[in-house]
Amino acid sequence: MSRIGNNGFTLIEVMLTTAVLALGSVLLYQAFFVCLDTFNYYSAYLSQACWLNEKIWQSQEDLRLFGPSAGIERAGGFASGNRNFIWNLSYASLDQSQKQRLYKIDLTFSWQGSKRSLTRNAYAVYQEE
Repeated sequence: MSRIGNNGFTLIEVMLTTAVLALGSVLLYQAFFVCLDTFNYYSAYLSQACWLNEKIWQSQEDLRLFGPSAGIERAGGFASGNRNFIWNLSYASLDQSQKQRLYKIDLTFSWQGSKRSLTRNAYAVYQEE
């Protein structure tokens, strides 16, 4: 007996094609969500970068002028757009000399809906007169 007109696909070929297409769609969705997360991160970063720079600058100026008696806020939060932002500021004296002190300032900034956070560092020198 001879076969005439056998033009179909076997079950193995169909299953293999389905598996390859499913893997491709999973990888595309994963890449899409990574891009979406990155977009949200940079969107929040760009919307608050000026505030971060201002907070670091103000902390540097307060420490430079007032030294250990500077009344700097250490933590807080605010809402902007649809996001709630939380920030923590810490500073420590690195040098204990009599006439001047070197301070290291660390500002950590995070927001809801993201596992990432931003950190800014700066230094300030307090000169006793």
